[in-house]
Amino acid sequence: MKNFKSQSGFSLMELLIYVAIFTGSAVLLTAILSSTGRIQVRQSAVDELNQQTFFIQSTIQRLVREASLIENPAGVASTTLKLRMSSSTLDPTLIYTDASNTAIYLKQGNGSASALTNDKAKISSFSITKYENPGGLAVVQVDLTLAYNSTDPRKQFSRDLKIAISRVSAATFDSDLVPNIDNTYSVGIASYSWKNGYF
Repeated sequence: MKNFKSQSGFSLMELLIYVAIFTGSAVLLTAILSSTGRIQVRQSAVDELNQQTFFIQSTIQRLVREASLIENPAGVASTTLKLRMSSSTLDPTLIYTDASNTAIYLKQGNGSASALTNDKAKISSFSITKYENPGGLAVVQVDLTLAYNSTDPRKQFSRDLKIAISRVSAATFDSDLVPNIDNTYSVGIASYSWKNGYF
């Protein structure tokens, strides 16, 4: 009689189970990595637009608050914001978009224009509207839509901004103070007098 020695190893069924587990794990890991990659690509576009939108917002807010006058006509939407500044080197200050909506620019005085946005963003819309509050402050409404500049569908993202900024500063005159109606307005009131006046 022949004695058969038992051989250690994997049976065909065990081998198929191990291959199935390995394949399933590999597919799951690949799906997770692919999803993470897509999220990172989209998040980079979101972060870029958030940074550019915040920079534009803070720049416009700062300049409007430093301005002596907002020269845009009231109630009329425009793609240019014209601010008059007390410093002659900064006057006038313009914030505008070019005809092809490739960037938003800042031009101060006789200096050259500098872009507030870069080529990673395209301007879908940019509108400035000034509102006058009788007896109050002038308010500038900014409507802006930036889109990420890419043909990659994973990076298709846009960011909308709608803000209102009031000009808050002490009165600074760089021209005559002239009433618009004769013998109607006063400076100050009778019960409170000025301490000093220099003319």
